[in-house]
Amino acid sequence: MALRNIAWHMVEPGQLVSFIYKNKNETKGVKRTVIIVNPDLKYRKKSTGRVKRYVVGLQIDTAVKAPITKSKVENLFKRLGGLEIEEGAISAKMPDKLSPAETGKIYRKLMGLSNLYRTYDRRECLKRRVYLEIDSNLIPNETLKRFEREQMKELEKSLEVGLNET
Repeated sequence: MALRNIAWHMVEPGQLVSFIYKNKNETKGVKRTVIIVNPDLKYRKKSTGRVKRYVVGLQIDTAVKAPITKSKVENLFKRLGGLEIEEGAISAKMPDKLSPAETGKIYRKLMGLSNLYRTYDRRECLKRRVYLEIDSNLIPNETLKRFEREQMKELEKSLEVGLNET
């Protein structure tokens, strides 16, 4: 499991990241591994009119609980659109910028896995470092091998098209 230090403003939807987060009920922060759905969701509170910012994600592992099973992680990536390589790391296929409406669509798509869906206060997140997971032992090896074969087929097709054009 390789990690790369990354800044919060560089985190994109679909990336698998690890960070330490302390919520209101905890005395000290807990390391969490999350698939980011929306790294900067803005929400206007109805009571005060103030804009709150959240990091929205699917929590797949914490330091205090057992991680979800590899088959559930595979199912999760299928629901999100599959795997892709982004910035040298494996991530879910998602658009780079998400509006609140698109975030809601993804939430409805993942309705059966709503116990994984979490929001984190962005201000609290910015206090701690975030790490991009380059490769994760939470993703099944068969899924990674299948993804690698698909990438090789696409590369071969693009090379054949390039050779035919010249």
